[in-house]
Amino acid sequence: MNLVLHMLKSLCLSIFALLVVVLIVLFPRKLDIGLQGYKMSASYHFSWSQYADNITGFLHGVFVDHTLGVTRYEEPIGAVVQTAIGKSLAIIVIGFLLSSILGVMKGLADYKLSKSKWNAIGNGTTWLFQSVPDFMVVLLIQWFVIRYMPFIHFFEQKEWYAFLIPSVLVSIYPAMYIARITSAAIAGQEGQMYIQVAKAKGVAERMILYKHVGRNSLGTILSHLPSLFGYLLSNLLMVEYLISYPGAAYRLFQAIDYDTSFGSGENYEPGVIIGIACCFMIMIVLVQWISFIAKRSVTPRSR
Repeated sequence: MNLVLHMLKSLCLSIFALLVVVLIVLFPRKLDIGLQGYKMSASYHFSWSQYADNITGFLHGVFVDHTLGVTRYEEPIGAVVQTAIGKSLAIIVIGFLLSSILGVMKGLADYKLSKSKWNAIGNGTTWLFQSVPDFMVVLLIQWFVIRYMPFIHFFEQKEWYAFLIPSVLVSIYPAMYIARITSAAIAGQEGQMYIQVAKAKGVAERMILYKHVGRNSLGTILSHLPSLFGYLLSNLLMVEYLISYPGAAYRLFQAIDYDTSFGSGENYEPGVIIGIACCFMIMIVLVQWISFIAKRSVTPRSR
């Protein structure tokens, strides 16, 4: 029953967050732009009637016309969102698997190296990658590939490996995050009675680490999968923008159409923003549910 309650709670919170996003996106953004002599001026006046019209128009389009509208290019928003999400989904899935698997492996290595003089190579590198800003790591890798590996077409989107480069880039920080969680979870098992009993029975250290300690630490690791996915999505927004990958995050930046002088530009697309945000929210809920179910299945007390 607790599992069902946790799943319903995460669903309700996600729906509430999506509603807040919708209300923010539909906020009136029209500016009154004019000329005062040789100087351009802009003023903003909030209108409740305009806000209500935006909300009712959006609800009518969704529930009556079954559409989110059209883009600045007169394309159906539903098809545009579906295409953009499809391109980003390959990055998200591969990045999630890479960060999970490599993060656990790095955490095991960090734990083993922490008991030797090579601790700086283990925990030190994990700390380093977590300390350096994400965008700086991406820019450094981008510079290195362009400078020393010219055979890799970094910005070419027609190559078969076009989705692999951003998948690796988005998984770097999440992998270091899981590595730190894994190392701490394993270290937290030290001194437990079952470890002492296993050692007294003559069980090999490697067997104790991988079969017993690793299994008992798995619940802690699985509980952090939603956080890992959150880091992955935040990196996706940055990576797609920096390498101009035509995925959902890049299309989201275009839809916001931020203008340095007046804020929102004339090509602001609320339907695209809401559609992509809804897809991301569904992914977050699914990852949370997977985390709940997986943790319950591997935790002895839950079983």
